[in-house]
Amino acid sequence: MKSWRIAIAILIGVGASATAIPAALADPPATPPRADAYYVVMCLAPGDTTATAYERVDARAVEVGNKDDQVARYGNHHPGWQCWLEPGH
Repeated sequence: MKSWRIAIAILIGVGASATAIPAALADPPATPPRADAYYVVMCLAPGDTTATAYERVDARAVEVGNKDDQVARYGNHHPGWQCWLEPGH
């Protein structure tokens, strides 16, 4: 009787794992585009030749909250980095 319980528990565990594995290996969902206006923070790291998008920033944070100044000063704390804002698409 005890061996049946162990076998059933193992089968339940295997079944749960088999159903969870495809979900874990699936591609992440694509992020939908933002509906509101935004800017993209682009940075060029030391030694890189192409800029990378690091984050999307709400347009209000840039236009009212001086986020552009904060982005420009990022290099003060990270020597060699060049960052700027570009309008989102």
